[in-house]
Amino acid sequence: MEWVEAIWSPNKFKKRKSRPWGKQKVVAQIASIEGDFVKLTVLKAAVIENIIGSELRPHKVGTTITKKRSTLVRGNPERLHWSEEDVRAALLNQSGTEKR
Repeated sequence: MEWVEAIWSPNKFKKRKSRPWGKQKVVAQIASIEGDFVKLTVLKAAVIENIIGSELRPHKVGTTITKKRSTLVRGNPERLHWSEEDVRAALLNQSGTEKR
């Protein structure tokens, strides 16, 4: 799955409202789903917008991150195509579920 999310400051400021430092595009694979939380393994992450001008660090490839479903939906997630879409379609038809 692929989505866009904000990059926030690692420091928390109490006196003023914090603003995101930029945006990153993340490509990840779902590792598990536990209730309202989704564990994802990062396959690729890249900074697409940098507001502050200094270097931003996107998620590291191979790390596992946990996100709430509602947070992922805000980033307009898209399902990435399998390298063998016909195999995926056959597996879905075999299970009786048609998801796209």
